[in-house]
Amino acid sequence: MLAGCGEFCGSCPYHTGEKQPQCPGCASHGGRPFWGECGLHACMEDHGVDHCGACGEFPCDKFIDQFDPNSPEGQRSSIFRAGVLAYRARHGEGKTLELLGKLEPSKH
Repeated sequence: MLAGCGEFCGSCPYHTGEKQPQCPGCASHGGRPFWGECGLHACMEDHGVDHCGACGEFPCDKFIDQFDPNSPEGQRSSIFRAGVLAYRARHGEGKTLELLGKLEPSKH
């Protein structure tokens, strides 16, 4: 349920079916979601990591700029995802999912 970029698929309206087309989750489409090619997925493969937080170069400009660097919402998303990924790298997927479950769905 956690994408390599720090997104929680369980709250994504495309994953939950609230919006179309329905997305099966990042792990299942190999970095090619309905909206195009995910540059972070290819980067994670190149670095041999399961998620950006496990990369020795994290957080990098490629990660930060992935989420619309010219928009305040994009920058908030980058900062939030960086925190999620740092927590995931230290505490694992299970504890990260527990933490995200405590937040309101609109916050992640």
